[in-house]
Amino acid sequence: MSTSSSTWETQCPVIQHTTHPHDFGQGQLQRAEKRAWSVAFLTLVVMVAEVVAGLLTGSMALLADGIHMGGHAIALGLAAGAYFLARRYAQDRRLSFGSGKIKDLAAYTSALLLGVSSIWLVVESVHRLLAPEPLYAFEAMVVAIIGLVVNVASIFMLSGAHEHHHDHGHEHHHHPEADNNIKAALFHVMADAVTSVAAIAGLAAAWLWGWQWLDPAIALLAAVLIVRWSWGLLKNTGAILLDAEAPTELRERIRQRLESLPETKVLDLHLWSVGQGSWTLVASVVSHHDASPNQYKAALADMDGLHHPIIEVHLCHCCEESQA
Repeated sequence: MSTSSSTWETQCPVIQHTTHPHDFGQGQLQRAEKRAWSVAFLTLVVMVAEVVAGLLTGSMALLADGIHMGGHAIALGLAAGAYFLARRYAQDRRLSFGSGKIKDLAAYTSALLLGVSSIWLVVESVHRLLAPEPLYAFEAMVVAIIGLVVNVASIFMLSGAHEHHHDHGHEHHHHPEADNNIKAALFHVMADAVTSVAAIAGLAAAWLWGWQWLDPAIALLAAVLIVRWSWGLLKNTGAILLDAEAPTELRERIRQRLESLPETKVLDLHLWSVGQGSWTLVASVVSHHDASPNQYKAALADMDGLHHPIIEVHLCHCCEESQA
């Protein structure tokens, strides 16, 4: 009995054609992972230089920039680690919808770090405004300029890390939330760039005109901008972690695909993100023909990034009987 069962299981064409990988598109090594590690290391080196220089020169803006870079180095390492873990556990069946949300979780954590570091910056800037300390403006400005150059280079590196693996002929879906992990890393580096510019401006004013108060004042304004970035990223990643519905445009496109089959009406449709550029679907349709779930899945087959759709079909013959 067991031998017979084993034979038909290996020869059954339905089983062979419906077996699919569990990775939900998260099993491939991405260039973003390599670039995140490179930028994390670069940020760490500059962070050490800026913190030391900030302590030696007495620059609040430069010290704040260095401390920020320390938090950002951790966040960038977290982003790179998330890519590795998502790849490592892509086939782990304990993760029902794959490992893609590891990256969104890392992005959410990065946003929290970004927000907390900005709160610290606000407190320290206010303190320096109320109790000024000696400032070696020129020396601090030189280090800040070096930090800015590194930040700009890092931004270009991370901006080029957005990638999509698509087959020709597939329908592409580009959404800003496609890779929140690299977006979070990019926000951290952009925050570093903003604080570097703020530090340079404040230090230049202090060096040229003796306006030492401008150093912490500009750092305070930079902190407000960074908090805004952090809040936007928290809302975006939080929605994905809570399985919020996919963008309306994509949902409507799928609805139209399903209703393209004759006399079909979509009753219920749930579409949500399960990772970078990856979506999963549960839908309920009414059909007035003997349509099978596989026919509806075939209508969605060329939509790139859609994994393991589940289609529930309710066959209705009542309308045909009433017309007869």
